[in-house]
Amino acid sequence: MNYEKLFGLILDLGRDLIRCGGETHRVEDTLYRLATGYDYRDCSIWVVPTLIQATFTDPDGVVRTQIRHVKGSGLNFNALDKLNALSRWACAEQPSAEEFAARLAEIHAAAPTKLWISCLSEVLGGWGFSLIFGCDIWDSAIAAMASLMIFFLVRALSRNEGNPLILNFAVSFITEIFILCVCHFGPGSHVETITIGVVMLLISGLGAFNGLRDLVHLDTLSGLINLAASFTGAIGIALGMALPMLIFRSWNPAAISMQNPDPVIQVIFVFVACFGFSLLFGVPKRMIILCAIGAALTWLTYLLAYHAYPSIFAATMTASVFSGLYGQIIARIKKSPATIFSTICILPLLPGSALYYTMYGIVTRNAELSSTKGVELGLICFGIVLGFMIVEVVNRFIWRRPH
Repeated sequence: MNYEKLFGLILDLGRDLIRCGGETHRVEDTLYRLATGYDYRDCSIWVVPTLIQATFTDPDGVVRTQIRHVKGSGLNFNALDKLNALSRWACAEQPSAEEFAARLAEIHAAAPTKLWISCLSEVLGGWGFSLIFGCDIWDSAIAAMASLMIFFLVRALSRNEGNPLILNFAVSFITEIFILCVCHFGPGSHVETITIGVVMLLISGLGAFNGLRDLVHLDTLSGLINLAASFTGAIGIALGMALPMLIFRSWNPAAISMQNPDPVIQVIFVFVACFGFSLLFGVPKRMIILCAIGAALTWLTYLLAYHAYPSIFAATMTASVFSGLYGQIIARIKKSPATIFSTICILPLLPGSALYYTMYGIVTRNAELSSTKGVELGLICFGIVLGFMIVEVVNRFIWRRPH
């Protein structure tokens, strides 16, 4: 067995897991399992979202240390699922370094998602959420065009810019200018509903989700890095929306958008939007419908909870708990990372509307609107956080048996 080469391949797999959206503490756990499976001793592994460092003593008594810099990350749940399957296979079978390398190379060589599928998924996501917030036919058409614009802007700008603050600011600014101009000179009439729908394409719940889970696992540095990236991305979105509002204040209507009153319509278009997000994030084909159904059921849980007890915080927390439990259950059935399901299911709860109106209130100096929506924004975020915490406690102390 070529233990030096195998050591490098194990770290390469860990780096690829992080790049595809894997949770830091699960990546670390996977590396420890692989090292133990291949009879390495005295294993010390340190994983953060930007770096992997490990020291192993191989069965021949040689101490080896390697470092991997994790540069660039994104969401590719199809690759994440394949890498997870590779790690399970390697732990069970202990293949040679050559076999391991061949399987890893197959994953790297997989064809990327076709451009038209990526475009369609982006349009479905923005269009679906815009209809949930009450867009009419023309507004939904503008939302679809804005979604397509976001796709190509992110694709073009992310090649040279990896800072989520700057990237999200640039994309949000250009998109908001487009929406304002089309609504002022063209057929669109509801800037707010269009913006709220398409801004959901930029808000990332994965960084916050992984960061919170890392903190629960006492991976403090990893948790803070993920939360900081998520927070700076949200600030970039907010500033990108706020500046066009400030420049074209007279163009921006002050009406507050309302969700479509028909809950059946809401649930249907949550399914459509999250089906699009599943395609966008590269969810494996056998899981796409399950992810979209989970998102629709999460939103239905929110509506039922809010109807029973009209509290945004309580309804959000209840739906967040449901999405987390759903993700854990389906992940066990499918033997896939729970991140795939939980990330899609939580999307309908992300506070796009509250973020938009908080910034609108600040720009227009409407203290009542900004404070009301700011509090709502905080309640939604706190409800999601608490829901994640409850699911993690259940997962750690009830479902997971001690080894």
